[in-house]
Amino acid sequence: MKIFNIAIIWMTIMVVVYTNLGPLPLFWVVVLNIIMQMGILSISTPGSAPIRAVPEPGDRGAFMSMNASLQQIAGGIAAWAAGIIVVQKSPEAPLEHYPTIGYVVGIVSIISLTLMFRINKYIRSNQA
Repeated sequence: MKIFNIAIIWMTIMVVVYTNLGPLPLFWVVVLNIIMQMGILSISTPGSAPIRAVPEPGDRGAFMSMNASLQQIAGGIAAWAAGIIVVQKSPEAPLEHYPTIGYVVGIVSIISLTLMFRINKYIRSNQA
């Protein structure tokens, strides 16, 4: 839970910074992208480990299949929503509302942090 908390805070800060960048040299964009990806990828393992403890061992395979399906659906919905938020009026025009995506990611991250806290609390109460 500690690693998840640190990673999600790191990722949230970096996504908001990254989506609000002005013109920068490519080198700095690459460096900031690497730092942001470190936070994003650091969420995967500590985020999925507690979820595996929720179902009974006999139901774990079905649960993980449903979980993977829901993740794919959520990814599709997120891409669709981002496509509605970010617009480009013409091929030569800049992207509009790109910083809004960073704020949406920040809000969703806070919600996921809250949900993960509740899942962790549920697992601990079941183990006791």
